[in-house]
Amino acid sequence: MQLALGTVQFGLAYGAVGSGQAVAPATARAILDAAWHHGLRWLDTAATYGDIEARLAGLCGAHRFRIVSKIVPLGALPAADRVQAVQHSVQRSIDRLGVRLEALLFHSAADLLAPDGEQLWAAAQTAAQQATAADGRPLRLGVSCYAPDELLQLRQRLDIRIAQLPANALDQRLLDALTDVAGAPLQGVELHVRSAFLQGLLLSPGRGALRVPAAAPALARWQARCDQAGLPPAVAALGVVKALPTVQACVVGVETLAQWQEIAIAWQAARPLHWPELTANDPAVFDPRGWPRS
Repeated sequence: MQLALGTVQFGLAYGAVGSGQAVAPATARAILDAAWHHGLRWLDTAATYGDIEARLAGLCGAHRFRIVSKIVPLGALPAADRVQAVQHSVQRSIDRLGVRLEALLFHSAADLLAPDGEQLWAAAQTAAQQATAADGRPLRLGVSCYAPDELLQLRQRLDIRIAQLPANALDQRLLDALTDVAGAPLQGVELHVRSAFLQGLLLSPGRGALRVPAAAPALARWQARCDQAGLPPAVAALGVVKALPTVQACVVGVETLAQWQEIAIAWQAARPLHWPELTANDPAVFDPRGWPRS
């Protein structure tokens, strides 16, 4: 499994217990430079992460990162405009990121699950045919999901080969899917996971409990388990992700150079951890869409 760097914080104020500000360009550039020299090669971005997709190539400088970006969610866009919107989003990402662009994911699985999902997928394929990555491979298409069930449904209809899903100590649905016979279709998908730190809740359980009261009991159990194991929360959180079979990348976000350095050290120290007893069954605990607005 590889470590990948998410760039949402470079374009937006993001994270349940974050600073409340987007990362300054000079800081973002320093983080990218340090990550490259550490050996990190994958970046994750999106057209909806503020303006970072448009600025990311410039921030990368000479570093030839491999970038995964995302097609804009279509929301309530009229049916007649949906195909054109997908084509425009694909072309814009290609123009912005060039040969660094390795894959484009539909940011909203709901778009592909809609009645016109196959048409949208075909439109994205057509638009992507003109692009190739730095190694000469065709631009790959995939999807970002909130739950493994969404991906399993889509795999029945579409030849999805790359996908991003959340996974962390409190949300172990992906582990269940990968170890269950019913999840066998996921074996053909390159899986990238996000939310290893649950937007920082797992790194600061006390602050996280105040921010998301529904998660307070689960976070208390998490803190107790880390203390019992004698592990810093960052090391433990990454260890849980490293225990996921077949996953190829773990996407993490940072706001400062010091945070990057801490996570890089934690990644090296982390060993696979199987802590299924920490799984939360209530989506209000692990799904940010249901969290109170700050």
